[in-house]
Amino acid sequence: MTMRSRILLMATATFAFVGARNLAEMAGRYRFGINETTSLPNWAFIVDHGDRRPQRGQLVQFIAPDNPYYPHGSPFVKHVWGLPGDQVERRGREYYIGGRDVGFAKPFSQTGRATSLGPVGVIPPGHYYVGTASKDSLDSRYGEIGWIGADRIIGVAEPVL
Repeated sequence: MTMRSRILLMATATFAFVGARNLAEMAGRYRFGINETTSLPNWAFIVDHGDRRPQRGQLVQFIAPDNPYYPHGSPFVKHVWGLPGDQVERRGREYYIGGRDVGFAKPFSQTGRATSLGPVGVIPPGHYYVGTASKDSLDSRYGEIGWIGADRIIGVAEPVL
């Protein structure tokens, strides 16, 4: 075996080892997520489990609180519209964050069940207001979801499909 062949073999083995190690690290940090409803235009996401401190406008995947509509432990994907310290107001059934309209809370679900109104006031530390533009999104407008605690966040999501 020539010197050049040995160097090439060692370089290939090194890159293969480093690549496999990085791939294993990435597999632990990134997961594939699915949104099972039509509340967002995308249905498939890559979720960064290492990033659990979302910024306004980012998508997050979180474990929804127990509610009468979805099984225990259901993962949701929503936009972060409100951050800790933001003021949430409600006028009638219309919600506002910092004066910006973020959506109307329907009095009844798609199945005809009465809905409860979500919280208002200053979003506490470690909590987020989440939502989508869909009129049928089950999100922070409703008491069944409310503000999402950081302990429920799986990670920041990026749409892929």
